[in-house]
Amino acid sequence: MARIERMDQSLRGRLDEVEQKIFLLKITYEKYFSGLERVEPYRDREEMRRTIREIAESGIKNATQAFKFQGLKARFQIYELYWTRNLKMMEAGTHPKMRFRADSKAAARAAIAAGTAAEERLSPEQELVLRERQDRMEREERAYKLVFDKYIEARARCGQSTELGFDAVREALVKQVRQIKSTYNVESVKFRVVVEDGKAKVKAVPQTAQ
Repeated sequence: MARIERMDQSLRGRLDEVEQKIFLLKITYEKYFSGLERVEPYRDREEMRRTIREIAESGIKNATQAFKFQGLKARFQIYELYWTRNLKMMEAGTHPKMRFRADSKAAARAAIAAGTAAEERLSPEQELVLRERQDRMEREERAYKLVFDKYIEARARCGQSTELGFDAVREALVKQVRQIKSTYNVESVKFRVVVEDGKAKVKAVPQTAQ
């Protein structure tokens, strides 16, 4: 009996470690997709696959621990679907981040070409305005992407289809923002992902000035 108890305690620590590593892996992949990390954390992902496979093959006798393990395994599988989809888009050059960067660079080049001579650079003031505009657009893009990721994850947990395009969802959210700002006369809108009646939804919340 004492031996079984020690095995349970060891497994509990291992499951806690798996949960933490999955969380860190998710953050690392988000940095990679955002361009903050140059190298995909492929080895860490492979190591997590092996760890989950080893735990599954070892057999878990404790019902509580088995339930927790199944939850961690399902979470990792959801993340893997998301990572794989994003990697494929990056390979095809259709990833939203890549397109956004390309569009931003093209817009900057167009602005320079339209407002200055062929070899003339923008003034410091113009460069500052352009940079601030690009920073604002990138912040908005990250915010929409975060809502989209949470929405897809919630739909996966609810058993709903996750075959949704980021561009289509973002367009719908942008439309909501415009309508809410106009209706409620507010400067900003925040989104919350909720589950109601077993279905994932995105709710817009007007933000009034403090």
